[in-house]
Amino acid sequence: MRTELISIPTETTPLDGALHWPDGPVSRAVLLFHGNTMNFYVGAPRFLPPALTAMGYACLAFNRRGHDILGIRDSRAAEGAAFQLTREGIEDNRIAARWLTERGLPPPVIIGHSNGGMLSVPHVVAHRIRRR
Repeated sequence: MRTELISIPTETTPLDGALHWPDGPVSRAVLLFHGNTMNFYVGAPRFLPPALTAMGYACLAFNRRGHDILGIRDSRAAEGAAFQLTREGIEDNRIAARWLTERGLPPPVIIGHSNGGMLSVPHVVAHRIRRR
């Protein structure tokens, strides 16, 4: 598995994350939506990529703007789940999916944990993704 740190621009805070590549050819892509107050490097987005890349999946784990509980970035302006908005989380998922597509990857499988699972529902419905 190869891992590449990435940053996806939004109109406000970028979506930082990790794109995990299989050692062989890519068969599918996966978007990993983290749980409430979590981020791209803990929980499911941390332990799933080795198993998924072994099956040929490219995996994108990324922070939505509402990640962690509270933090600061380049200033004293606070950010994180204490300020999260559902509409931003839904938009962040859309932006990340588009980012994957722009890199020539196939339409992603969606895996969401906790609040990420809740936010996966409007994403799947809006993009008419079929359940398998």
